[in-house]
Amino acid sequence: MKRTAALLTVTTLLLAACKPTPTPTGPDKTTPAAPVVGKSLDLQKAPETAAAAAQQFETMTNPANPDLDPDLKTLMGLFMPQSGPMSLSLDRPTQIGRQLLGRVTGRNKLSSQSVVVGIREALPTGTVTFKDNGTVERSEQPTDGAVMINEATGVRVEAKWRVNGAPTVWVDSGTRYDYMQNTWVPVQTEVPTNASGTISEKGTARAGATFSMTPGGCLNTFGPDALKLNAWAGRQTNAPLSMNLEYSWGAQGLKLKADARHTTTKNTGSVSVDFSLDGVTANRCTDTLTFTPSGVTLTADLSLPSHKVASAVYLRDVKNIVISDAELKKENFFRNVSGTLNAALSYNDSNVLTASGSIADGNDMDFAPGDQVTVKYVRDGKLIEKKLPDALKDLSTLLPQ
Repeated sequence: MKRTAALLTVTTLLLAACKPTPTPTGPDKTTPAAPVVGKSLDLQKAPETAAAAAQQFETMTNPANPDLDPDLKTLMGLFMPQSGPMSLSLDRPTQIGRQLLGRVTGRNKLSSQSVVVGIREALPTGTVTFKDNGTVERSEQPTDGAVMINEATGVRVEAKWRVNGAPTVWVDSGTRYDYMQNTWVPVQTEVPTNASGTISEKGTARAGATFSMTPGGCLNTFGPDALKLNAWAGRQTNAPLSMNLEYSWGAQGLKLKADARHTTTKNTGSVSVDFSLDGVTANRCTDTLTFTPSGVTLTADLSLPSHKVASAVYLRDVKNIVISDAELKKENFFRNVSGTLNAALSYNDSNVLTASGSIADGNDMDFAPGDQVTVKYVRDGKLIEKKLPDALKDLSTLLPQ
């Protein structure tokens, strides 16, 4: 917003002085440099290159890798023999808090109680201690978190569900068949709004995560207003494994930023995504949700020892399109859409594929955007230049059948 305001101010002053307005510059306004034969990756080789990158990533993250960071190897050794690799799923952000303890404590089946609304699944609380003599000791404390202690290994797993006294909220989680009532009943899951979790071994912190969420009024329909997750493993300072996620959906659009980094004793791999969908949201918490987009920005980067991939998509000055349930059902939804696209995909610092042009429908009058967008790429040793619909057909032949 600050950049936009500054550009508008400069433009106004120049017009007042009767001087030409400069052409806007920047990656979102500039046609990307075309791929170069002999330098850019030939897309005919893209599948095998992707397979090689995947193999390199798998090698880096393999627990048997001798270059694995010693602190991270210690953490994996504590849990993998019993439970397999640890992971946090990001496809349902409201579930992240419950995952902090699930695999490690074996308490995936949390306590449930039948209430008027159906079934409520509360967050686990209290302390479970696995004693050296094989017995299990339980305590109701803490009431605002959960702790698991294994005396034989010195492992302590702790989750705090109400950091700084933050409340929890209940999220609709579908339905479940209640055999007592002989009917399907709604299920609600308790979710933290500010939580943290740690895993330690013999007093040394081995992993940790913090999670915060602004529920908003649409939590049970279109998700939270905002959430943030930070996690690390191995050690907190210069962590060999780290992940960050930040998401928000406000009146001016949707934003998502995420990054992850894995460092061995010899190599580093990382991935990052920065996405923003600009526009005006109305009636977000109802079935009449309406979104009027004005632009899209997407940048994504993947870096491995031998493979570096970067992508950028800039969709600007989008007009004449409204996203809503009613509008999506109309025939020729994209009939009057307009805007400009500049996009590029690079491999090892050389563009592999570029696309630029107006997204408005061209002379074919098929009411579908894209026939004015020029796509360029190298295939079979030649520079190919095609309009978007034809390019998509051509590139689809490279995908596994």
